Amino acid sequence: MREGKTSGAAVSRANLVSLPHADPPHGQDHLTWAYQTHVTAIYQYIYSRVGNRPDAEDLTAQVFMKAISGMRNDVSVPELRSWLYRVAQTTLADHWREYYAEGAGELDEDVTRPPAPRENPEAVHRVDALLATLPESYRRVLELRFLRGYSVRETAQELSLSEANVKVLQFRALNRAGRERGRMS
Repeated sequence: MREGKTSGAAVSRANLVSLPHADPPHGQDHLTWAYQTHVTAIYQYIYSRVGNRPDAEDLTAQVFMKAISGMRNDVSVPELRSWLYRVAQTTLADHWREYYAEGAGELDEDVTRPPAPRENPEAVHRVDALLATLPESYRRVLELRFLRGYSVRETAQELSLSEANVKVLQFRALNRAGRERGRMS
């Protein structure tokens, strides 16, 4: 049977879905037919977006569970298929929203948590000893940039310097620290 295009919300009787060798489906028969006819395509669509079988199977089941409540018996095959894909899209959107929301909570905890204490006392001693050999301006730039994690802009604001000046100081400080480290070894 060739399917014609529908315009707007009007559906002609020629485009209605009917079970092979039976009257048009009603109630549970319609649901069974819709599931059996479209489950493979919906599963493949979801699998192509999540990339793993367990999630694809769970999400496909969710699509059809959501679809049961709003499934009508008087729609054309293209309308039914389109509606199932829309339900699949919203189910996927909900899945990804929930998936990424779990990680966002961890980020909130990381931001509010105080910085971890320095773990290696020997390394801390070496860094402190190396910084002590540098001029104050070099030491201050390196402390802000690397120990406190300031950006170049933030460092410039803190030291009342231009960003270009901070970059030059950082370059010179790292060169000098490298030379000093060579002497300390």
